[in-house]
Amino acid sequence: MSSRSLQQLMLDHSPHMMLLVEPHSLRIIGANRGAAQTLGYAEEALPGMAITDIESSLPDVFYWEDVRNGLYQDIEAQEGEYRCADASMITVAKSVRVIEHDGAPLLLVQARDIRHERQVEEVLEQTLSQLRATLESTGNGILVLDWQGKIASMNRLFSNMWGVPAALLDARDDTAILAFLSAQVAESALCRSLLSAVVSEDETEHLLRLLDGRVFECRARPQYLGERIVGRVFSYMDITERERAEAALRESRDQLEARVLSRTADLQRANATLETEKACQQELIRKLNEAQNQLLQSEKMASIGVLAAGVAHEINNPIAFVNSNLNALQQYGRDMLRLLDAYEASTATLTPGQLAAIEHLKQEIDAEFLREDLGNLLDESREGLERVMRIVQDLKYFSHVDSSGLVLANLEQGLDSTLNVVWNEIKYKAEVVKEYGGIAQVTCFPSQLNQVFMNLLVNAAHAIEERGRITVRTGGGEGHVWVEVEDSGKGIPPELLGRIFEPFFTTKPVGKGTGLGLSLSYGIVQKHGGHITVHSEVGKGSVFRVVLPLERAPQDEEAASTVS
Repeated sequence: MSSRSLQQLMLDHSPHMMLLVEPHSLRIIGANRGAAQTLGYAEEALPGMAITDIESSLPDVFYWEDVRNGLYQDIEAQEGEYRCADASMITVAKSVRVIEHDGAPLLLVQARDIRHERQVEEVLEQTLSQLRATLESTGNGILVLDWQGKIASMNRLFSNMWGVPAALLDARDDTAILAFLSAQVAESALCRSLLSAVVSEDETEHLLRLLDGRVFECRARPQYLGERIVGRVFSYMDITERERAEAALRESRDQLEARVLSRTADLQRANATLETEKACQQELIRKLNEAQNQLLQSEKMASIGVLAAGVAHEINNPIAFVNSNLNALQQYGRDMLRLLDAYEASTATLTPGQLAAIEHLKQEIDAEFLREDLGNLLDESREGLERVMRIVQDLKYFSHVDSSGLVLANLEQGLDSTLNVVWNEIKYKAEVVKEYGGIAQVTCFPSQLNQVFMNLLVNAAHAIEERGRITVRTGGGEGHVWVEVEDSGKGIPPELLGRIFEPFFTTKPVGKGTGLGLSLSYGIVQKHGGHITVHSEVGKGSVFRVVLPLERAPQDEEAASTVS
């Protein structure tokens, strides 16, 4: 194949239209296949046609007239209109090169169809126009940063809210604009941090307090292009008036509370007594917190038990004091009500002056408060006191873990005894299955062994939200015996398993547990030479295993029964 044929093959497979024009006659002396196919001509039809039969826009006509007059010049990336064989028009981007062949000038025209590009540009421009209209119509100030932290867009409300100078906007200095925003915020470091986290996946919400007293609510979320983060959108709302209204509301509420507190002398005495009771409860909580910190820092369970006993002893006296105050306050309310009822019953025999005095007394004494509010406060106080008393009881149990004077305890009898004690509490929540793999005796206080099993069974019942299943298994190995309590409950998250035996740590709701049950069980088992392990999966349940030293080898007999 000749080199000329190869060149023609290359030209025919070019994606561009290529036309070779003789400048004096403006005749097309050569064309590639792409030109013929794009314009709809047969390949042999283009040679011999005038270039002005195809290029028909006014600038094209002027250009070729200059060429005819000997003015040759190159053209780069100029738009034009080409007439097709069916008389339709297409928009092209063309370039013209002046070349020389055998000492004579020729013009090489290269063009490509840009109709699709124009459509894409029009759609893009329409989309951008709609986006700009949407940004301007929203009620919030909008700022869009690209993945490099540069300003991609903002609406007029944003620039007005922040008072961005026109000079900064005209200069398009993104760094200066962002620095201008941060300088207006009291916590400027926070503002700079929010504006710099442009590729974060988090959706955030912050309050920005400006130096001029205004308050802006800033919400930021990532901007995605497909699955890729390409920037971040910040939405700002001026909530200054709302903040002021809330502050005024709080001030009015405080004033109302102050007026309520300025009651008559009798009610002030009642409130003082309630405040005393509240202070006592706070003191109890403070002491419990101090005890918790000391317990968590202790390295040995024995020292923790001594500390728990001391805390329980110290709390007993405040509890008795609070209980006494509650009884006295309740009796005081009853006496006041009886006195008021007695006065009202004797109105028929009283003088107008005495009636006026009674009316004044009724205004001074808030009877509705004595009948209802005071009773509710007393009930709530007694409920809180009962919770504290339960904590004290747990602390006492916690302090009595001891290993002296051990006796042999039968494992199966201990399990059955515990089941009988807690049966009423767990029978409505779970089916209990016993799978005893042998009978053995361990060296342990029977009461303490029962306390361990009771805590594990009650915890298993609490873990089950609907009626489920609790399985109790026993088994043994060389020198030890084990007990497993498995529940079909909600399970324990992995991040909490490491703390499950810590004193005062609990996964139960506030007020539903002290966090001492498992810690107490852990201490009892350790003191008797054993250990406890736990395995749990969220949504599948938990298995607690207690391993204890074996006094004698387990018997060969096996038993399995179901308690329903």
